[in-house]
Amino acid sequence: MELAFRRILAVTAVLAVCGFTIAAAAQSDQPPTQAEQQQHWAEAGIDAQLKTMKTSLRLKADQETDWGAFETAVKAAQKARVLALQKEQDSNLSPMDRNVAKADRLAQSQANLDSIVEAAKPLYASLDGAQKGKFVTLGRLLVPERGRFVKAIRRLNVR
Repeated sequence: MELAFRRILAVTAVLAVCGFTIAAAAQSDQPPTQAEQQQHWAEAGIDAQLKTMKTSLRLKADQETDWGAFETAVKAAQKARVLALQKEQDSNLSPMDRNVAKADRLAQSQANLDSIVEAAKPLYASLDGAQKGKFVTLGRLLVPERGRFVKAIRRLNVR
């Protein structure tokens, strides 16, 4: 079943990226920079994943109200992650500056995960058992900190 979710996720991401790339190219005569392309790809990918997750969860009307905060937190974390990676990979950085940038990115990663989990609390509390399982399975694909995400969400279930 998880394989089916991954296939749907991959197809949705490709379609979203293709549409986004065409729309972006139509708006400007200048080609986008590599950093802009990376940001666009990341945004399209996370949008597709969130759409797949929301569709799979089959949220009820009262659960929909809590989805917005979770989605906003995930998108903000993704944007911050891409910007931090771009900063870390800057070719003008000295080795020490690159290490500092990496340390900053790792610290920001934990802060991002904390904000995602905090935003997920009301949504997760409103889900039934089957939805909670899907939320954990699909939610872990949203963040690079997969194991920490799952542990944090499962702790919500204990409380």
